[in-house]
Amino acid sequence: RQVQYFAGLDADALTRLSAQVRERKYEVGETVLTEGEPCEGLYFVVSGRVKVYKLSSDGKEQVLRILGPGRTFNDVPVFDGGPNPGSIATMEPSTIGMVPRAAVLALVEKHPQVAKAVSRVLASRMRALTLMIEDLALRGVMARVAKLLLDCSRGHETLMEGAGGACARLTQHQIATMTGSVREVVQRALKTLENDGAIRLERARVVVLDQAILERWSESSGSPRA
Repeated sequence: RQVQYFAGLDADALTRLSAQVRERKYEVGETVLTEGEPCEGLYFVVSGRVKVYKLSSDGKEQVLRILGPGRTFNDVPVFDGGPNPGSIATMEPSTIGMVPRAAVLALVEKHPQVAKAVSRVLASRMRALTLMIEDLALRGVMARVAKLLLDCSRGHETLMEGAGGACARLTQHQIATMTGSVREVVQRALKTLENDGAIRLERARVVVLDQAILERWSESSGSPRA
């Protein structure tokens, strides 16, 4: 029942569905799905955390979303029949479940509440993707980093679904991949925010001290940029 799509199913339907779920354990950094491969089914996080990302031709990574327990991924190709639209890798030891595509489509046909849940989740993610495009196109790195940390501190799930605790453990490399920048530029941005009293940098941890300062920076056009 932790999976959003299936929360409204009765006990019998859940039992039948559970019999079709395939689970697999992954170590940290393992690839779960690769962009462009055929879709086998709907995946969800049982435990752990995963990142959804795209790679450019020169190997630059753009993280689209971080997902925690109960969150699904590879949803779109289940319904449009296309290939995997992005790659998925684990960020910590994780258990991943998969429901075959045919079983998901049958559930949507038979249970209107599942179809409604699917539409809500996909609409929410479309909104989040639109906001990400806006940030990448219209904000500098300084503003993007500040906005990411601000959203995390407020518990917003624009980039992190069911993985809010991950915010405090974000590395500079991960922040760079989530804001369309590089580690060196993000490092300068974080130092500027620390000097301004917005955050405190600890070992492998960013502590938010002042949301108002972060909000001001999130709307700014100041350096650094990349």
